[in-house]
Amino acid sequence: MLFNSFDYLVFLALVFALFWGLEPSTSALARRFAEDSEARRRLLATSRTALLLFASYLFYMSWNAVFILLIIASTMVDYWVGLALGRVEKEAGRKALVALSLVVNLGLLGLFKYADFGLVAASQAAGLFGVAWRPELLHLIVPVGISFYTFQTLSYTIDVYRRRIPAHRDVLEFATYVAFFPQLVAGPIVRAKEFLPQFAHRPKLTADGAQRGIYLIVRGMVKKVAIADFLATSLIDRVWDNPHAFSSGEVWVAVYAYTWQLYGDFSGYTDIARGSARLLGFELPENFDRPFNTTGPVEFWRKWHITLSRWVQDYLYVPLGGSQKGVARSYFNLWLSFLIIGVWHGAGWTFVIFGLWHAFGVTLNRGFRQWRKSRGLSDAPPEGGWKRAVLVFISVHFFVVHWPMFRSPSLARMLEMYDQMLFANDWASMRIDPWVAAVIVGMGVVHFCPRAWVDAFEERVRSMPWPLMSLFVLAIGAFLMHLAAGQAAPFIYFQF
Repeated sequence: MLFNSFDYLVFLALVFALFWGLEPSTSALARRFAEDSEARRRLLATSRTALLLFASYLFYMSWNAVFILLIIASTMVDYWVGLALGRVEKEAGRKALVALSLVVNLGLLGLFKYADFGLVAASQAAGLFGVAWRPELLHLIVPVGISFYTFQTLSYTIDVYRRRIPAHRDVLEFATYVAFFPQLVAGPIVRAKEFLPQFAHRPKLTADGAQRGIYLIVRGMVKKVAIADFLATSLIDRVWDNPHAFSSGEVWVAVYAYTWQLYGDFSGYTDIARGSARLLGFELPENFDRPFNTTGPVEFWRKWHITLSRWVQDYLYVPLGGSQKGVARSYFNLWLSFLIIGVWHGAGWTFVIFGLWHAFGVTLNRGFRQWRKSRGLSDAPPEGGWKRAVLVFISVHFFVVHWPMFRSPSLARMLEMYDQMLFANDWASMRIDPWVAAVIVGMGVVHFCPRAWVDAFEERVRSMPWPLMSLFVLAIGAFLMHLAAGQAAPFIYFQF
């Protein structure tokens, strides 16, 4: 059940109606049922949570029903480990419990996502020593969203171990936190301390909250269908399928276009997730903040996939010592962290190279800042002017040139893309649809224009009277249905 499908909109509407039908502040029937009875109010709250959990499991099972067992297994292991950590005081016992959580969660992730890649890599390594070994590959289907909910449950266990949050005792609430359908399959990666406390407060449905939620959903749909899918079908997919059938100029345009396809696809998913959650009275964290309007990779990773970069920083980079154990150790931790980010995205050598490319970029960026600081200059990014413009231009192209690493299905295809981009020297043909060019330029204008302009437009839309906003949503919906021609394309990050 894809977010950008009519099925999902019907599903969300049903869950919305049932959820608020169980809330006394919005339902006369629920209000009469719970009147002067704390026990009945608690029963309604439990029913709302159970509804969300059932809906979340149903949503996930629409892809492959059997994989719901993996989510349930991770949920119950970490729920039990959390309770045990709340009782055990000895450090050895606490470490053993965390190790159990790590083994189960990372073991399942490794088995389904990395087993075949590991076997092939081991076979290739054996060949270097003259050993012919051809292992039987497992060919397991990678469960949708396994990387996201694995990191989510692990963050809970580690935070309980560090005594930063208490163990959560309500199993329904904890299971809903793990499987909450708006962010289950592609994030954002939500911390327990951000989500679980929201159950302690009665949900409120306000006109402003509903308008904000609807606006986020509409914005996400536009990003996905009118930008990401349009660019993919009009140019990007065809170029990556056969790079040598296109001129160097056309390949470069496709690579520029992929910048906006990936951003529109992933940030569009996040917008729909946050909007859906808000319609149900929950807040999810921001995951994007105009990430290409940055002066280098350091700033980029504070604004792109924010919840992943924070997760890696808090649960990998800092525990390894961060930058507190000398320069060499700091850069070792940095490169290892980005290697993990790379392979988190996928099991393949292209993702290894992708992670190392970003480690290289952050290393250069940090080194440049430290050099400036050593000369008594500010190491902070310039706020404006031509210096910032130059740094932003360089930063954008640092990401543009590496997209063949991320998008290509194999090393061979990645090399074909670079061969056509850098060495073909064929610039005569530019068969680019004018609408494709318009979308690329338009996205650039919106992304790099002053933030105040975008905020003012969003505020104007969100403050529309309900009749006008309804017409606006219907018009956008009709346009997107026409553009999609009835085909709902999967989100790119579903594969991760």
